[in-house]
Amino acid sequence: MYILIFISFTLFCQKYASKVSNKQFEEVLLIGFLFYSASIILSGYILSSISIWNNKIAWSILPFSIGYLIYLFFNIPLFSSNRLHTSTFKITGSSIQKMHEFYRDMRGIDKIVFTIIITGILIVSIFQFYVIFHVAPNEWDSMTGHLNRILYFLQRGNFDHFIGTNWNIDTYPKSFCSIQAYPFIMFGQNEYYFKLPNISSYWVLFIGMYGILKRLNIIFKVRVLISSLFLLTPIAIIQSTTTDSDIVLAAYLVLIVYFIFSFRQSENPIYIYLAAFAFSIALSHKITFAFSFAPLLLLYVYTGIFKKWKHLIISHLICVSIITLPTGYVANIYYYGHPIGPETATKHQSIERAGSTIDLFKSGSRNTMRYFLDLMNLDGLRNIQVIENAQIQFKESFLKLDKFLNTRLESDTNFTIIPFAFNKRFEFYNGTPIFGSLFIFILLPSLILLFLRKQPSLYYVLFCAFLLHFLALSYSAAYDPWKGRYMLSSLVYLLPLSTLFIPSNFKSQRFYLPSVFILVSLSAIFTIVLHLRALPFPSYGKKSISQMTRMEQLTVSRPDITAAYTKFDSIVPQNAVVALATINDDYEYPLWGATFSRVLIPINPFEKGLQAIPKDANYLFFDASIITPTKSDIRLGTDLNLKEGIIVPGEDYYLRKL
Repeated sequence: MYILIFISFTLFCQKYASKVSNKQFEEVLLIGFLFYSASIILSGYILSSISIWNNKIAWSILPFSIGYLIYLFFNIPLFSSNRLHTSTFKITGSSIQKMHEFYRDMRGIDKIVFTIIITGILIVSIFQFYVIFHVAPNEWDSMTGHLNRILYFLQRGNFDHFIGTNWNIDTYPKSFCSIQAYPFIMFGQNEYYFKLPNISSYWVLFIGMYGILKRLNIIFKVRVLISSLFLLTPIAIIQSTTTDSDIVLAAYLVLIVYFIFSFRQSENPIYIYLAAFAFSIALSHKITFAFSFAPLLLLYVYTGIFKKWKHLIISHLICVSIITLPTGYVANIYYYGHPIGPETATKHQSIERAGSTIDLFKSGSRNTMRYFLDLMNLDGLRNIQVIENAQIQFKESFLKLDKFLNTRLESDTNFTIIPFAFNKRFEFYNGTPIFGSLFIFILLPSLILLFLRKQPSLYYVLFCAFLLHFLALSYSAAYDPWKGRYMLSSLVYLLPLSTLFIPSNFKSQRFYLPSVFILVSLSAIFTIVLHLRALPFPSYGKKSISQMTRMEQLTVSRPDITAAYTKFDSIVPQNAVVALATINDDYEYPLWGATFSRVLIPINPFEKGLQAIPKDANYLFFDASIITPTKSDIRLGTDLNLKEGIIVPGEDYYLRKL
């Protein structure tokens, strides 16, 4: 029954989106995604405030009410126009028919290029489906923070101030918790559905980019082709199958940019309010949305939204007040004196780590070069050793230039979390690829054309927006090879520039375009087929993910702890109460058990020190570095000698029966 309610709510959002949209297929889906996200986030805030965030019945009712109120707001006379009354199903059907006829009627080089793209997307989609519904979540931050804290909140029934072992449990914005928890709850606590927001966002990026290009008056076949590139971008593919949050942020951003250009075309104030709605959701989602403040300000000015300054201010004040403020930034200021969280967190991954202004300028400039060089990689294809060998040779010229100019990109580690390396280790380029062939063979030539020939002002504005986002990433936080995933949002600004390179007449590049799209498609396929955390086939001397137990899947990034966690799971009953004396980097998500029925109580909360063991605890799971084991304690068996592929080694874990 709850699954039907979930499906009904999704269709409910699309139905009411069609009533306030311009009746174009892409806009109905985008507004439907916005209504869905806003309804779930606001429902989560309300249910948490009355401590029934874990109540299935409440989740079955409240989102419908919130969604209808949102529809009523966007149906006020201010936004009304001569709207057509067309059903969502009719709009969808006609759009599918148009795509079918478009492909059927193509000839020659056009059909070859689109066949390559469609084939690549179909192959990727098959493996995506496999990974999403056959592989347990195993992304690092989710094992220590994102998913782990959802289970703590479900255990407690609310978002109230709660200091867990990992600092992000209490300090990260909490709107995304509801977005992830809603399908998990409605599908009977099925952990595969934690991934549903990510795969949904993956397709929203495609639809949103198509809509943006349509608003920019790009011809149909070119906008379909360019927007399809989002579906073949390595980092988008990886994020679509995980429970990380950056692809969802990029989806919110593509909504904002779409609404901005929709206002530019129609000057209908509804788009200002829709943009403000999406803006407040994005800001409630993750503080790294601040990277887009300057780019969006530039777009607001360029598109003339500031002419409607009263609507702009009112819409953003209203939306930020009801969606962003309850997400946790205000609570962080109250408890920690900073919207991000404790000083340890701000110094670790914010601008404060850089030091003086001069140091920031030097280190930020180095980071700009580092991230640019990270883009100069054949990500996806690098999973093939022959390509990786060629990549290493290619980077030799950059190494020589670094030494000649004394830029010290590798040797200077002042403003880095993990030091930069010209030749990134396998775990980084496999786990967090970026744009790959797409950047080298399409986007980079587009940027060259931007400056070789005079182009319309729009393209320079979009380039500046991309550059501002890229510089914000470089200067606002220490370099980290994992942060290539933040560039998903950079791509929202950058991808439209590829219209400079991809001509409306494909015959002018009859050999180059098919070759490039074959490379882009192969890059995408190898990204997912050879992804270390979800191997569908045995590779790299490792068994496939389907041959692994659930615990092996959960700890695939930390094979040194697999045996210890498996032993814990075999000893501790599913309904046990377990006290955890663990550290910030420890995986806690696997300790909940396959049925998520254990009760976990952290007794070494972040920066609070070791606390007393609760009287109702049945077991104590602890690190030898936190509590000295006794003879009666069970050593769980972490492989302390395993070094290959280990980025952060596991602790020596013990179990005590209380």
